[in-house]
Amino acid sequence: MARRTDSGRPDSNAQPGAGDSTGSAGNVANPSRRSFLRGAGIAAASTAAAGAAVGVGAAAVNGAPSTSDRRSSVNRPASSPATTLPPRAGGPGFDHLVVVMFENRSFDNIFGYLYDDQTLPEGQKFDGLHGGDHANAAPDGTLVPAHPYTGSTDQIMSSPQPDPGEEYPHVNTQLFGSVAPESNRALKAQRMTKPFNAPTDTSRPSMSGFVDDYVNNYLSDHQGELPSPDQYGVVMGSFTPDMLPVFSTLAREFAVYDNWHCAVPSQTFCNRSFFHASTSHGFVTNHGDGGYGKWLREENAAPTIFNRLGEAGLTWRVYYDRRQVVSMTGLIHGRALEPFWKSNFRTMEQFYRDVETGDLPDYAFIEPRMVYDHNDMHPPVGPFTETDYDGRVVTGGAISDVRAGERLLHQVYSAVRASASERGSNALNTLLLATFDEHGGTYDHVPPPAATPPDGGTDGGTSGGSGNAGSGSSGDDGSAGRRERERRRPNEMDFTFDRLGVRVPAIAISAYTKKGSVINELMHHGSVISTLAASHGLDPLTARDAGAPTLQNAVMLEEPRQVTDWPQTHPQYVPANPEADLPDDSPFPFGQEERPLSAPGVGLVGMLTARFAPGEKIPETYAEARATLDRHGRGLFGTTD
Repeated sequence: MARRTDSGRPDSNAQPGAGDSTGSAGNVANPSRRSFLRGAGIAAASTAAAGAAVGVGAAAVNGAPSTSDRRSSVNRPASSPATTLPPRAGGPGFDHLVVVMFENRSFDNIFGYLYDDQTLPEGQKFDGLHGGDHANAAPDGTLVPAHPYTGSTDQIMSSPQPDPGEEYPHVNTQLFGSVAPESNRALKAQRMTKPFNAPTDTSRPSMSGFVDDYVNNYLSDHQGELPSPDQYGVVMGSFTPDMLPVFSTLAREFAVYDNWHCAVPSQTFCNRSFFHASTSHGFVTNHGDGGYGKWLREENAAPTIFNRLGEAGLTWRVYYDRRQVVSMTGLIHGRALEPFWKSNFRTMEQFYRDVETGDLPDYAFIEPRMVYDHNDMHPPVGPFTETDYDGRVVTGGAISDVRAGERLLHQVYSAVRASASERGSNALNTLLLATFDEHGGTYDHVPPPAATPPDGGTDGGTSGGSGNAGSGSSGDDGSAGRRERERRRPNEMDFTFDRLGVRVPAIAISAYTKKGSVINELMHHGSVISTLAASHGLDPLTARDAGAPTLQNAVMLEEPRQVTDWPQTHPQYVPANPEADLPDDSPFPFGQEERPLSAPGVGLVGMLTARFAPGEKIPETYAEARATLDRHGRGLFGTTD
């Protein structure tokens, strides 16, 4: 393994950069009002951009795409990958693992139409939406089928809108079609009561309640106003490959997992916590059962895979966007990772430098922007409204466009593809995994399977905790008193952590991955921990990740694919958000400061507030969030070397 020593000390000379931007590339005409053709074979929208071609679904292999962006300090000319690189010294495999995790999309929502019978590579099986009879019942009993999104480009790229329910009770309705008790209907999750919409038998999810839950969530947001069929039908919608050319190109040119499930049938924080700690401390919501401060409790100082790597002398870094100021990963695992906020957390500027110079750590984790000027792919939040801003219609409470996430993936992939260091990390010894934290309430047709609770079920599966039987935890991972308090604490909403969450998209990209691969093996959010533990001889964190399938199933070739055989990705034009060019000391444009934060955005600044100003109001808008980040977040995390 390549080694790099991270000092663990703040760099007093480090200056913030401009972040990795996902906005527009130059002064091109806005194609946003053009519409996609209707139907499953929806054609790609074309742009009349001034000399800027948008390659939709194409996969050129000559040269690397530019990652320039007029709003970013990471601008640099397009670089061509080396003609050949020496194979990995240790043979087929990888020395460096890079993960970029997006927000709130199910597998069917992103990849449901990736393949059909005519396009599926020979010898592969794919569990998508083609050829199946997938539908949910509407309130009037009519069936709403799964379908490709239709409408204008901007509407599609911000679908579904408004945001579906994502907390545990909402997901129970989605999976089982149940509302229990009936009084939970049309209530917000925090007002729902036992059994939180869970049926008595949770062993056979019907995947029949997505429309019902979307309607219930809409009613709670709109004072009892019933949505129209067009409004609630959007929850059954999906993107086609032409709509997401970067994701679909990489999925087809490398390997897509069609059976990767998130860890918990609920929302962001618990799933991101499981991804690196193999536990969510018994929590199933971001905010319930103690507020955002619950993640900072002393008994929740569970060790993470980052701690395990550091103890073994291995290197790791978390890369976050400069404009977000703080790292969500660092805050969720604050009890375990705060000593490393300065030494092991860096902005995206440093990521691109580390890739280019061959200095990637053994494990790198990338966070998108989640507060404002989103590139996290989270659906828009706020009421379903239309307002006119500067001559154009803005639909919904907050702007969130999947094309921005596409561009981020394009930038990260293109940097890895162009990396050609002979002494450290390069394209041939690095595996890039792109995935999502949770399904976010968007439709998927595959029932989640049973799962091993983090404690192995030794106490009935009711702790959801860490460091218990089967974890292999060392004595310095926390006191026996902490583990005992966590074991005795009831799980939030009585969930026993004995079943996984909904399928999420996942793509594995490496030189040793065969083109056109579909990996059908059951995978889950414990698989990255398991991969790193197996690669480096580390103990598992909990029973959930112990023995979980690893990413070695993406290593299929004896000889590496040289980068000249890797596709060049072509993201579509990304309309700039009104707040995109905003300097740090400037007010938001008129009408933008009151836009609502998404659940991850509220949670991020909520944890920051709980940690450093517990008496303050939790920010809910763009302006409030930036004020909190400026007041309490600046200087907490490292920026650049």
